[in-house]
Amino acid sequence: MDAERDREIIRLWNELRRLQREGRPTALLVRRIEKALAEREQEAA
Repeated sequence: MDAERDREIIRLWNELRRLQREGRPTALLVRRIEKALAEREQEAA
């Protein structure tokens, strides 16, 4: 499960970088990344 979650975070991060390069809005994606990281941290605790 941890590897799957890590892959999802990496996928979201890469999508964020792509949107930034294209000059498109990224706020929603940043929130999704923050949520995924928070969930991963909660599971680790």
